[in-house]
Amino acid sequence: MELMLWEDKLCAMVPFVMMFIMEGCTIALTITAKSAMNGGMNQFVFVAYSNALSSVLLLSYSLMFHRDSFKKIFNLKLLSRFFLLGLTGITIAQNLAFTGLSHSSPIVVCAMGLLLPSFQFFLSLILRKTKLNISSRSTKIKVIGVIISILGGFMVATYLGPSILHGPLFRPLILRGPRSFFVFISVTNEWMLGTSMLAASTFSVAVWSFIQVSTFTKFPDMMVIVTCYTIFGTIQTVFVDVIANGDLSAWKLKLDLELLIIVLTALFGTLIRSRVQAWCMSLNGPMYVAMFKPLGLFWACLIGLSFFGSGLHYGSVIGTGIVAIGYLTVLRGVQEEAQKIQEDSKQTQPSDDLKAPLLPQEADELV
Repeated sequence: MELMLWEDKLCAMVPFVMMFIMEGCTIALTITAKSAMNGGMNQFVFVAYSNALSSVLLLSYSLMFHRDSFKKIFNLKLLSRFFLLGLTGITIAQNLAFTGLSHSSPIVVCAMGLLLPSFQFFLSLILRKTKLNISSRSTKIKVIGVIISILGGFMVATYLGPSILHGPLFRPLILRGPRSFFVFISVTNEWMLGTSMLAASTFSVAVWSFIQVSTFTKFPDMMVIVTCYTIFGTIQTVFVDVIANGDLSAWKLKLDLELLIIVLTALFGTLIRSRVQAWCMSLNGPMYVAMFKPLGLFWACLIGLSFFGSGLHYGSVIGTGIVAIGYLTVLRGVQEEAQKIQEDSKQTQPSDDLKAPLLPQEADELV
């Protein structure tokens, strides 16, 4: 009996450990990408090449196991949806995200990414998918969470404060910031620009998630959807960079850090993280994966204190912590609303608010 209980506890710990490691790997790859961009890597080239490799992997898998579904994609409405998914989830979201990262730091990526449920709540109100019923307990919780998240995000954008360490344990690779305590002189224009770009990237992901949900209801083969919009996003990014930049020499790859981070990003996002998240969701439900997003703050602080002390500031850490509290509060409100809907209707299908942020989100991460 005791052996069975021990085995049950061990099985329950495996998804937790796997998700914990996934968040750490995501932050580590984000920081590595930041370092590569500081070394001169073009963010458009990075996004295009990593998604091109992902497209090859996804297309190969889909043609082997979802070949019949590909016969149904050749109609204008579906192709236009794939185009919009690629535009919002890759071309706009990822390019803004990596450009914002080059002007800020990985911890800001964590903070702005945690604003996703708040942006989705706003969009659901605008699109009239959710009614603002103030008398509802779940709505009150979501509104409180949104307010907390916005306040935390504003703090991250406007206040750095002093560095947590006067210097990192190893050579710093990211932006050095001022050490003043005063809010009005604590951030640079570059930092504000990076934060704004990351917030805009998250908003684009919120738009993408709603398009993805409606697309999935019309074409219920997620692997083919992801494959098609990844291909569209890759083509769009190449086109944007050629028009905006025109520097074809930036597309030449060498056997260096740039090529390594491109390959690791594509492999991790396409084969590893998405599969682990899908497995954890199958065991514990979609909310389980979403609850691990705030762990990015822990990993960003741990790695930042070890390697990038001069780029880790009290203001951004505290602000990100506030955003994380708001994020979890919004998710709590979404969960309560979904439970109430299920109890009232005696159905197991979650509401749009719950589905939107919790479908497989290959585009909602930087890497």
